[in-house]
Amino acid sequence: MKTPASEQLLPSTRILWLTVLLVAVLYAWGMDNLYMPSNGDEMVYNHIARLTAASGQWLPLVSDLNDMRNTKPPLLFWQSMVITGWGQDWQLWLLRLPSLIYLTLVSAGMSLLLHRWLGEWRTAALAVLCLLLSWGTFRYGRPYLTTAPEMFWFSLAPGFVLWRAADTSQRHIRNTPVEWLWWTLLGLLTGLGLAYKSFALVLPVAAGVCLLRLLIEPRRSWRAVAVCTAQTAWMSVLALGLFAVWLLIDPQPQEVWREFVQRENAGKMNDAQGYWSYLFSWRGSGDYLSAPLQNTGLLFPVLLALPGLLWRQRRLAERSTSKPLNAALLVWMLVWCVVFILPSQRSSRYLLPLMPALAVLMGLHIQSVSKTTSLAVGILSLLMLSVLAWLGWHAWPLGLLPDVWAVWLGLCLFATLVLCFSIFLSKHSHAYTGLLCALLAFMGLNTLLHGLYGERVAFQGQALPRPLSETVWVPEGFNGEFDRFQFLLPGNNRFVPDQARVNAFSEGTDISPGTWFIVARSPGAAELPCETQLRCERIAMRWDIEQRLKPGQVNAGNIARPGEWLWRQEWLLRLR
Repeated sequence: MKTPASEQLLPSTRILWLTVLLVAVLYAWGMDNLYMPSNGDEMVYNHIARLTAASGQWLPLVSDLNDMRNTKPPLLFWQSMVITGWGQDWQLWLLRLPSLIYLTLVSAGMSLLLHRWLGEWRTAALAVLCLLLSWGTFRYGRPYLTTAPEMFWFSLAPGFVLWRAADTSQRHIRNTPVEWLWWTLLGLLTGLGLAYKSFALVLPVAAGVCLLRLLIEPRRSWRAVAVCTAQTAWMSVLALGLFAVWLLIDPQPQEVWREFVQRENAGKMNDAQGYWSYLFSWRGSGDYLSAPLQNTGLLFPVLLALPGLLWRQRRLAERSTSKPLNAALLVWMLVWCVVFILPSQRSSRYLLPLMPALAVLMGLHIQSVSKTTSLAVGILSLLMLSVLAWLGWHAWPLGLLPDVWAVWLGLCLFATLVLCFSIFLSKHSHAYTGLLCALLAFMGLNTLLHGLYGERVAFQGQALPRPLSETVWVPEGFNGEFDRFQFLLPGNNRFVPDQARVNAFSEGTDISPGTWFIVARSPGAAELPCETQLRCERIAMRWDIEQRLKPGQVNAGNIARPGEWLWRQEWLLRLR
């Protein structure tokens, strides 16, 4: 049963914005943490940007990874080259800083748009909280990835349409010089977004904007359709033209065409299994279909309740100033969802640029969610914190979680439990309390990861020597993983992933005096053969979190003992 808005136990607007500020601090906390929720692509981008900066040239892009040089357009890498002073100050938090700036701009844009439509800031604060407390934003919006720039650049054109639509006198499609000037500017700005990700994204942006304008147009006519189509086409041509500058200025355009256009983009349209059979298989569409759960995370119950809220409020919306906004946001999201069914490779990450639109829609209606929905958010948060506390309980005896952070993690769990009981015992809805539970869950995650990324995670051992401008052989992992050692062993070293060479060094069959190498070992593992043969010496050791588990590594016999599979050690050695 729907809880009337008057019975909602929501705090004042000031308290809501203070909560937004607290979440912003949470986002900035741990920006230099290697274990911050991210994606494997981050170290690939870091690798390309670092080597390109070292080359002293903007183009061509440089990489030691096979067929992973032109994996993304250059604007993503130029951004990090500039902010680090061409690699002179190569720090992880600096690489991630632009993502926070983009998220700040997105949040500000959402707030201003909602204030223009509704004339108050309360709903704006709720929408920003919905955006920042969604798992997709928290995981992909903070690292050095394309997600935050995509959210910003690809929201500008629809945001412009919705901004003007707030004034009923500006909803008409116009064929004036000023109007064409606006769509020229929006085409160039959209082109900057394409220069972060891909030229293919002009399709959902253009289709979505065109349908938005026709939906909002008060008097639809063939003339309005023609003008709208022409202006959208002009915007798209300019955006693609700006993107195509990359091909014109790159010294190796044929490599850009082969690696980026043909393999990275056109390759996603082909599949040996066949389009339709792959489309209707779990392997082909499972991740895409689970996008609502993966991208909203703990707020998934709110998303589930959203269709019901929209349906029950349809009559009230007839007299509401936000009715066109609801419809426009739904159309915008539907267009993106339909467009990304076309590629044979589908991912929940492709829908992350929709998070601002979804957050605005959730912010408009979250005050009407039922007590059951808020309780579901609280229970999911409690389950997440319970798992985190269980991991912290096993990390603490190993010295991987300092006492102060272990206590703080326990306090987050206790506070969330209290909040869940308060929702359960109250007769009213607690939308804000559910959001607080999600906030505490993210705080608990940051607490655990901050505690784990302490002294014992750094290489400990002999103060000197350390490799400096040396080649260090490291185990093979997923693409670009080895570049994390640039932050663990700074000194202009070159890290080369080669498992065969590392095994040869470890076994003492490859003897090259002075060679540095790193091995991954289980806690309590015996000495390496080269150590017992006195052919190598262990210089330092660090604890590491196993980020990609191998098949069979976790089983029914050891799942309750994460110390056996979640943590490992990495040894830094040098041949004598």
